[in-house]
Amino acid sequence: MENEKDLSIQGAISTNRKLFEALRNDVQGVLSGEKEKIQRRRLCLPLEYSDFRELFISFGTYCLYQKGQKKEFVMDKNNEQIIEQLYCYATNNSAFSGDLDKGIMLQGKYGCGKSVVLETYSMLHNHIVMNYSLRQPLLTFIQSIELQEQIVKQSVKTFTQRPLIIDEFGRESKTVQDFGNILRPISELLSIRTDMGILTHGTTNFTLDTLSSAEFYGGMIGDRLKMMFNFIPIPGESRRK
Repeated sequence: MENEKDLSIQGAISTNRKLFEALRNDVQGVLSGEKEKIQRRRLCLPLEYSDFRELFISFGTYCLYQKGQKKEFVMDKNNEQIIEQLYCYATNNSAFSGDLDKGIMLQGKYGCGKSVVLETYSMLHNHIVMNYSLRQPLLTFIQSIELQEQIVKQSVKTFTQRPLIIDEFGRESKTVQDFGNILRPISELLSIRTDMGILTHGTTNFTLDTLSSAEFYGGMIGDRLKMMFNFIPIPGESRRK
């Protein structure tokens, strides 16, 4: 009788162990698939810093000309460190001072050049993707006011999947009236994108504390902003003349 009991216990242990190993293999396979999905969302630029710097200046000049500003893009003491950090981020380099799994939010005064820096980054990124037929999503650079208008006209789902650079983040109205209903389009979008782990970048004139205040997005969305962004201050006064 004792022998039969011992055999029964051994069989149960053996069965449980096989079940555990099967489940472990399942979850490792699923996790590996999710990691590959996240990796495919990011374009890791195969460039040396000197090459990236030269290209950034050229695309930055093109960006300024598109805006009617007939002048060269200048790297100086106020933006060079930011561009170096962008390079580390774009090449998935551990020298990046923040979290490589979060997006970038450039924060600074009006006219300090933060929008041009991130728009230039998006131009360089998108040019590589389009001209070399890479299977990577393009970066959509859009002002927060226009983004809010588009969400109301279309649907929040239109903007939940694509990588976004939200320019002048925080300047849009925080609520919108739609047929008597009060909507919070940007707050809803941020919540969905956080839950889905979709990469988001942006520029803002406001600090995280201000964005988290009741007059802006409130504490709950503010907490999500900490999960979404590396807040990187860009120094200097307005470059506009």
